[in-house]
Amino acid sequence: MAINWESRPVQDVRMFQDSLYRTAPSTSGAEPDDFNKLFSELCPFAPCEEPYISRVAELGSKGGLMDAQDSRVTITNPLAANDEKTPHPDPTLADRNVDNQNPDMTVGFTFLGQFIDHDLTFDPKPIKCGETTSPNLRSRFFDLDSVYGRGPREDRLLYDRASELDREAPIKFFVDIDAPRDLPRTSQERAIIADPRNDENVIISQIQLAFLKFHNEVTDYLALSHPSKTPNELFELARLEVQRHYQWVVVNQFLAVTLDPDVFTDVRDNGPKFYIGPLRQKIPREFQVAAYRFGHSQIRPGYKVNVGFGAPIFDARIDPREADPNDLRGGRRAVRRFVEWDTFFQFGTKEIDPNTGAVRDKVKKNKRIDPFISSPMFDLPVGPGLVAPSDSRVSLAERNLERHLQHGLASGQDIAKAFGYTPLTATELEELKDLEFDISTPLWYYVLKEALLQQGGQRLGQVGSRIVAEVFFGLLEDTPGSYLKEPGWKPTLPRRDGTISDFTMTDLLTFAGVA
Repeated sequence: MAINWESRPVQDVRMFQDSLYRTAPSTSGAEPDDFNKLFSELCPFAPCEEPYISRVAELGSKGGLMDAQDSRVTITNPLAANDEKTPHPDPTLADRNVDNQNPDMTVGFTFLGQFIDHDLTFDPKPIKCGETTSPNLRSRFFDLDSVYGRGPREDRLLYDRASELDREAPIKFFVDIDAPRDLPRTSQERAIIADPRNDENVIISQIQLAFLKFHNEVTDYLALSHPSKTPNELFELARLEVQRHYQWVVVNQFLAVTLDPDVFTDVRDNGPKFYIGPLRQKIPREFQVAAYRFGHSQIRPGYKVNVGFGAPIFDARIDPREADPNDLRGGRRAVRRFVEWDTFFQFGTKEIDPNTGAVRDKVKKNKRIDPFISSPMFDLPVGPGLVAPSDSRVSLAERNLERHLQHGLASGQDIAKAFGYTPLTATELEELKDLEFDISTPLWYYVLKEALLQQGGQRLGQVGSRIVAEVFFGLLEDTPGSYLKEPGWKPTLPRRDGTISDFTMTDLLTFAGVA
């Protein structure tokens, strides 16, 4: 009997990666908790109860104070939204979500920041009052376990088996020869990677692919100068080089362009002052739930990922089963779904402005760090790393703010005082007065408004910078094999121009062979 394949339902199977994320049973019977607080002695900015739940939902709601209310981004106009060429349809909202004027803050930094986050934390707990403990399903180190998984012995499915017969384990990542511009995928187009969140959108999936290829190229490069190394020794050597060059980019490019320069220099040169001692055994909620979510404000409504394809970052109106949707959601394979990196990071590429004929940089700007979030983020689609089909919270801002209540985070003002900084005033936060958050402000909102007031939205302000810097440098100091443990270490891989000195994302993408 012939089978009508088109009438068969899509199989709802467990992801093969599930075993990576299962938490080992606790011998004590208590649930593991891999998160803590920098300031556990401070009172929450508000209790996790009504009317505060409704108030944070209103603050983070579609059409609310944080919604940039961008002009509709379309497949033919993916970069539209409050720019000079596409004026805002409502002039009273024209100052929301404007471009970041920091010349070094290009659009790629948003997704590099997301990739870094997925290397450090994976909290599986749902948003629910009283649910304050949870495991971290990533290691808390800058070790790229979101790329390497548990290594080639335990997670062979991630690695190339071409030479498996003559080695104890494969030492290079599997890249599909039939689709070299995409992540390897199952027949259901699930990405075969260590962290499914790195297939949330086309851009983060392409960064993941770049790191797979970067490891493979580093392996081949080192093999030439280390012919006596066993395969396993070569793998470990390559992994260490990849990790250290990645860490160098995190510190000397990502942090340097993102943080208040004075705070960055202080923590880099003198080390953390608050994230010390036993606190370093866990990830602070002030970082995980609030300060490091600053990147959400930098997301553009849409991106032109290559010369032939631009689209909204997400469009929840699209059927989730569509094979090649006109947005940039992940979990799909199609010829046009790849990234030309000279739009995202500075390669010096020039292009002709079609409107004026002038020569301009091809690389595009990030959005400013401020309390305004691109409108597509208030209507998230179902997908890996996004929302579950049964979850009614589709606003990213609402989800972030409810987690503040869930975990009892202190106000931005109290945390500023704890750091020794002068807090923002109620007048500077008067837009929150009707919600009664002007004198006790959710930390995430506070960090975004602080960046706007103190740095013009070009980088984080004092509180945001201090939290991110303390956690990043603390974790880097504790990461096994970290380049910070090797005084005087410098990058050893050749740059795009062939020299060996500094190392940036432009150099990494070039070495990986994707740019």
